Amino acid sequence: MSKEYLVIAALVISSILLVTVFGRIKRSRENLFLILISQTLNWPGTILMVLAGKLENPVRLFPKATDGNFIMAFVFLPAVFIVYYWHYPRNNNSILQIVYSVVFTGVGALVHVTVEKYTDLMVYISISWYGIWLIIVVSYYVCRIYSDWYFSQLSKTRPGTL
Repeated sequence: MSKEYLVIAALVISSILLVTVFGRIKRSRENLFLILISQTLNWPGTILMVLAGKLENPVRLFPKATDGNFIMAFVFLPAVFIVYYWHYPRNNNSILQIVYSVVFTGVGALVHVTVEKYTDLMVYISISWYGIWLIIVVSYYVCRIYSDWYFSQLSKTRPGTL
């Protein structure tokens, strides 16, 4: 087994651990919603970046199905978003919220850049690490705002659910 497939297995295992250890197990429906919202932005964004020639993925899990990195965009980054969402400091000041977002998304971008640098899973063509980081920041912000709105609407229609 090549190191790329070991990294894919490590990303899947770390995604499962992130969701089970740092997520909220008792809120499986909400976790599923958060994964779907994050996948809704990450997956098409990855496909568009590949089509635009910003990055390519020489080694893929499903080479005949897609040119994008399925595990990173469809599994790992949504799992990181679950942890980001549940531990976001909502009741603290804006500075702490910004620092939390910058650091947390920076860790996700660091994993992305490390995978790109040391494996053949991704090759950055005309995008840099800070471009990836900025995309993750914007994606997580949009997903968090939408999820907050959705959960507030859900609690209005069904009191006591959240």
